[in-house]
Amino acid sequence: MQSNHKKRICIVSRSLSEGGADRVAAMQSIFLTNLGYEVFIMTILNSIKYPYKGELFNLGVIKEQNDSVFGRFNRLLLFKRFLVENKVDVVIDHRVRCKPFSEYIISGLIYPKDTIYIVHNFTIKRYFPPIQWLTKRLYRKAKKIVTVSKGIEKVVQRTYNFNNLQTIYNPIDFEYINRLKAQEIDVTCPFIFWYGRFEEAQKNVSLLVDAYSKSDLSAQGIKLILMGNGKDKTKIANKITDLNLKNSIEILPFSDNPFAYINKSKFTVLSSNHEGFPMTVLESLACGIPVVSVAYQNYEDGVIINESNGLLVENHNPLMLAKALNRFIVDEKLYLRCKANAKNSVETLSVQNISKQWKTLIES
Repeated sequence: MQSNHKKRICIVSRSLSEGGADRVAAMQSIFLTNLGYEVFIMTILNSIKYPYKGELFNLGVIKEQNDSVFGRFNRLLLFKRFLVENKVDVVIDHRVRCKPFSEYIISGLIYPKDTIYIVHNFTIKRYFPPIQWLTKRLYRKAKKIVTVSKGIEKVVQRTYNFNNLQTIYNPIDFEYINRLKAQEIDVTCPFIFWYGRFEEAQKNVSLLVDAYSKSDLSAQGIKLILMGNGKDKTKIANKITDLNLKNSIEILPFSDNPFAYINKSKFTVLSSNHEGFPMTVLESLACGIPVVSVAYQNYEDGVIINESNGLLVENHNPLMLAKALNRFIVDEKLYLRCKANAKNSVETLSVQNISKQWKTLIES
């Protein structure tokens, strides 16, 4: 007789507040709940901004009270007890997992047999503890290791030779985006838009600032708006000042609704050194706004089609990026073609389609 038991799922995330991985985890809690699963969410940090569904276990609140060695050990025990008491069947782990001691305890002693590890970034060393033989032994027992792009899957396979790999792309919640993008913003001049974490090692925002300074956009009254937080935000602000561009480049704090800015922008820009399957690109195209992007590591598995829904240019070359910025302003025919194709180019990544893949995996 087939069991009617709906699996109980715990989604583990750093937070639900900033960055693509957090947004995917929050979305996942919603579509898995809508599929009828009982969903729990465990966050490491006390930072909750994205909408979610399910019962939240915010370890960040406990972390803020006591972050000593004893406090960290106590949180591991509390997490284990939470999983056991709630009879969790499947864990889906979105976190960065590079600290060897705690990660081997979590993988070997705390997580259930049916654990799914997600790898969100091309820099895979952030998602696997460093002792390779032990990592191979523990992670090959996982229900599945899900990568968000085929390029990442190939790197993980080449490095660890796992046979439990699968790629499931990040989803797009068109209904949610359409609702939020209609909100008004306090910007009246034309602008291009970047949003994300100010972390130079990955996002390389300084390249974008250099390219903008070499472009014709400032002279034409088209601003560059940067939105987000991060450890290198002050560095970028100082660079803008040094280039005498404070009147042309504006830095805004992180917002849980970047879609209203995307929707009003001429186009968005990506200047990263490497990415997984970048939500900023998906969200821009979902708003019907084309993207100018550098050829970041792993771009081949992305959704930007050069001169169809955006422009792809050589990385680490501010002059080439500046020319691309100019091109989208002066070549109206090209720009309108890319804008017309933007939304249709990502419709297959709707949350309805991606949730079906997750249901198949969970029920397998």
